[in-house]
Amino acid sequence: MNSSSAPGDAAKFRRLVWALACSVGVSFGAILYGTSVLITSGAAGAEFSLGLLSAGFSGSVLTGAAVAVPVGRYADRHGIRSIVALGGSLVCLGFLGFAASTAPWQVLCAWWLLIGPGSAMVLFEPAFVALQQWFGRERRNRAAGTLTVLTGLAGPIFIPATTYATDLLGWRITAALLGLSVLLTASLTVGWALRGAPAPPGAAAGATVDPSSPSRRVRDKGVPRGFIPLSIAAALTMAVLEAFNVHRIARFEASGFDPAVVGWWAAAVGLLSLPARFLLPVLANRFDAAKLYITLTVLIMPAVWLAVRGTATWEMHGHFIIFGLLFGAFIPLRAVIMSDWYSGARFGALMGLQAVAIALGRAAGPAVVGWLAETPVGYSGAVALLSALLVVTVLLVVTAMVRRG
Repeated sequence: MNSSSAPGDAAKFRRLVWALACSVGVSFGAILYGTSVLITSGAAGAEFSLGLLSAGFSGSVLTGAAVAVPVGRYADRHGIRSIVALGGSLVCLGFLGFAASTAPWQVLCAWWLLIGPGSAMVLFEPAFVALQQWFGRERRNRAAGTLTVLTGLAGPIFIPATTYATDLLGWRITAALLGLSVLLTASLTVGWALRGAPAPPGAAAGATVDPSSPSRRVRDKGVPRGFIPLSIAAALTMAVLEAFNVHRIARFEASGFDPAVVGWWAAAVGLLSLPARFLLPVLANRFDAAKLYITLTVLIMPAVWLAVRGTATWEMHGHFIIFGLLFGAFIPLRAVIMSDWYSGARFGALMGLQAVAIALGRAAGPAVVGWLAETPVGYSGAVALLSALLVVTVLLVVTAMVRRG
């Protein structure tokens, strides 16, 4: 069953999308935001070094990327139900292993061997493959917006909840609870919503084409036109966004701001991002998604520029407001572009390949900024570099559009 024969009733649409969105949102909240609390000095950071915990998380990003292509290929042929089930189990076992760790090697094994591969199965990539298989273009874009809106709520929910649970129960029990929450939501999604999900179109000798966009074609073999520059652009975008996610509080603290105040602004970013997360994919039903991506990149540049110096209060406020209003739309728009350009039997495999590039960007961006911040270049030079990367991103997306013709 392809996207043209997707379920027509609204109830089934809501069940599939909302259940999957909740599963991805809880997984994202536990793996990213919950971990951001667990690695602090009041939690696991009191027993393990920050360097070790950071290596565990960063390594999990890379091991997740290592399985992204096989996961995508499996999803192309069999759907995502078993993928989500296995991923939820792996992430849960990883958090349980982390909670029981007493030695550094145990921490690394839990993150690298369990949470990393599991995250590739319960986060965005398989979900976007499923949306491409289930729905036609208009519903698919609306579903992508719904998915990322709920994920945007993960930060405001999981950061305070994990902080409270850590203070009340300790970090080890909290880590176990985070893992169990991922397993529970994944299991409910698999057993309830995905049980009646449309079957994937199945692998064909030649690539299939989404009837809603007949001019978009995927070549049988090799890398399709425009895919490489688009994937590099997505990797650079995520390098910039992830660098700010990790360093925004430290960056403005280095400029003399109270980190508690900056922390409140950082928490507000998740709420500010909610409208754009939904509206931009919906707008892609009327406007070219690649052009929207370019526009979004240009509009977020002032937020980066305001953080280059970042010494005035208005610069700090302006950065968080502009960044918050826009950054959440990049993930669903990227999925919309991929679905518009490369719908077909190889879509999951291509999303997996792109996930590898994005993972490298996510790992490199914060690392490079952290390194530069401790050199004479400082945070100002590092943020200026991020600004330059956004310019390169625009050029790469334009190049991808030209290559596709």
